[in-house]
Amino acid sequence: MKQISVFLLSIFFISFGHAQTSTKGSLLWEISGNGITKPSYLFGTFHLMCKDQFSVSETLASKISSTDQFIGELKMDDPSMQASLMQKIILKDQTIESLMDSSSFRKFNDAFKKITGIPATALNHYKPFYHLSLITLKTIPCINFVQPETELMQIAKKNHKEVLGLETVNEQMAAIDAQPLDSQIVSLQKMVLNFDSTKNMMNEMIEVYKKDDAELLYDYVQKQGTDGMDEEVLLVNRNKNWIPRIKKLMQDHSNFIAVGGAHLGGKTGVLALLRAEGYTVKPVKY
Repeated sequence: MKQISVFLLSIFFISFGHAQTSTKGSLLWEISGNGITKPSYLFGTFHLMCKDQFSVSETLASKISSTDQFIGELKMDDPSMQASLMQKIILKDQTIESLMDSSSFRKFNDAFKKITGIPATALNHYKPFYHLSLITLKTIPCINFVQPETELMQIAKKNHKEVLGLETVNEQMAAIDAQPLDSQIVSLQKMVLNFDSTKNMMNEMIEVYKKDDAELLYDYVQKQGTDGMDEEVLLVNRNKNWIPRIKKLMQDHSNFIAVGGAHLGGKTGVLALLRAEGYTVKPVKY
C-alpha cells in the first residue's frame, strides 16, 4: 500500500459525466475576452491510457509553453499529496467486508483477487474508491500506461512553468465521501462481477476520446450514466467551484488548464460556465 499513487484519486472520476449541450470540435479550447489580455487554454484529458494511445502534439506543447502556468485538477507536483491521500482513504469503524453480506463478499473477494492478484481482504480497511481505482487500472489493455495530465505537466516543468491545482486532495475526497457507502459498494460490485463489461466500456470510451471530439465523448459518457453515484456532487458542484478559481488565475496570468474530459460539456460544464461569465471559448485543433 505504500506504493499508492495520487493518480488513483483522479481516475476515480473517469466515468462520471453527463452531456447536455454540444461542444463539438475539439477537446482543446482557447479562453479569451472579458478583460483578460492573454488567452488561456482548457484541455479535456482522459485520466489513464496506454502509452501508445496518447502523445503530446506540437500544438499542445506550444500552448503549454506559451502560457504562464499549468493548472491541473490537483497540484500534482505537491510532495505532501501522498501523505494527505493516505490519511483519507481509511475506513473508520467499518470494513469492506462488513458492507456486504457474507455470500456477496465471498464472490466479490474471489473475483477481485482474480482480476488484481490481491485479495479484497488485504484491503479491508480501505474505502471503496481505492478498490475501484485498482480495478480501473486493470481495464487498461497494456502494462505501460500513462496519465496524460502528468505528461502535460512534465512539458510545463521543462518550460519552467508554475504548477497549480484547481482543488485539493481533501476537496476531491470530500466529493467521494459525500457518496453513500452503499452506492459506492454497488458500483464496486458491478465493476468487479461484470469485469468484462467494465473493461469493454473503458476501452470503448478511450476509442471515443481518441476521436478528439467533445460531443462524441459526451454522448458516450452520457449513455453510461453515473451508476447510482451523485453527479451533482462528483461533477456539477466541482465545476461550479472551479469557475471563480479559474477567473482569478486568469486575471494576471495565462494558463494551460487540464481537467478530465467529463468536466467540459453540458449546461453546467466548464465551457458553458465560462461563457456565462462573459468569456469567449473556441475550439482549437491539436
